Amino acid sequence: MKERFALVVSSFILFILVAGTWWAAEYAQRAVDIDPPSRLTHEADNWAKKLVLVRTNDQGRVINRIEGDVMEHFPDDNSYEVLGPRAFALRPEYPLTLATSRSATIYDDGDRIVMKGDAVLLRLGDAEHQPLNFRSEQITMLVKEDVTYTDLPAIAVSGRSRMNGVGMRYNNATQILNVLKSTDMDIAAKDRSDQSEPAAIKPKP
Repeated sequence: MKERFALVVSSFILFILVAGTWWAAEYAQRAVDIDPPSRLTHEADNWAKKLVLVRTNDQGRVINRIEGDVMEHFPDDNSYEVLGPRAFALRPEYPLTLATSRSATIYDDGDRIVMKGDAVLLRLGDAEHQPLNFRSEQITMLVKEDVTYTDLPAIAVSGRSRMNGVGMRYNNATQILNVLKSTDMDIAAKDRSDQSEPAAIKPKP
């Protein structure tokens, strides 16, 4: 009888231990997030030095080129921060342009580039147009459209002509620079007589 009683007591204690262990495990799973969602913060996950990025057309010809001293990638918005950027537009059907600044942020897989700090866009001259220098504290480049713009104060220089304004947009396909608000304009006499040049610097109505 005693042996039977001891067996019952031992079985009851074992049952209590198993039930308590199961309850503790269930409670821990409910109380603790075992696989919490990953937090995306604006922190670089990789970097490169002395980089060169190129984009080609269907024929394999380079149409855009970006160089930089240092580049960091940020996974939260899939952007790239570049120090000492130099962006070239090399489409054969349009004039060559070169943009520089102290830093730049590349968005949308390279389709939009924000040049920041002493940003300058230089369009090389050709037989019909003089070189165009367009500068501001920040300019945005729409790579596919070959358009560069700013909403900030900017200065445009073409030949001996100069314009100060707030808000400028340059379309490299048409070679027209529109100015949202002109504050000062100095068009050289030679440029006034050149029929091709007035399209290069054009105040917006």
